[in-house]
Amino acid sequence: MASYRIYFIDRLRKVRWPHDLIAADDNDAIALAQALQFACSDLQADIELWQEGRFILAASCTNPARLRAVWDDVNAHHQNVLVESEEALLNSRSTVARSRTLLQTLDAARAQSELAAPERKVRLA
Repeated sequence: MASYRIYFIDRLRKVRWPHDLIAADDNDAIALAQALQFACSDLQADIELWQEGRFILAASCTNPARLRAVWDDVNAHHQNVLVESEEALLNSRSTVARSRTLLQTLDAARAQSELAAPERKVRLA
């Protein structure tokens, strides 16, 4: 697992709201960063993804439908990491914490997690 940092960039092109991520590789980090971008898409924030001094990705919030598909995929495969990251953003006391979309996506991820919990228990039994 490697450490990454996502930066949300506001409309004035100022770097705001850094958030640290842990991911298996660059592809997972990119998917998680784009899923978080969707989760805050009502803020119209662009993102940059870095690993220490290495630039990985810059993405604008121009295609919410594609970002939604990424969020759905990440939620299906890395749900715990996504929920933890969304909760951290929600509790950050930054402007991103006021995102209505963030609250909605977090509620959806939590609901799906609760639905999957009994299924996991059945498989373990």
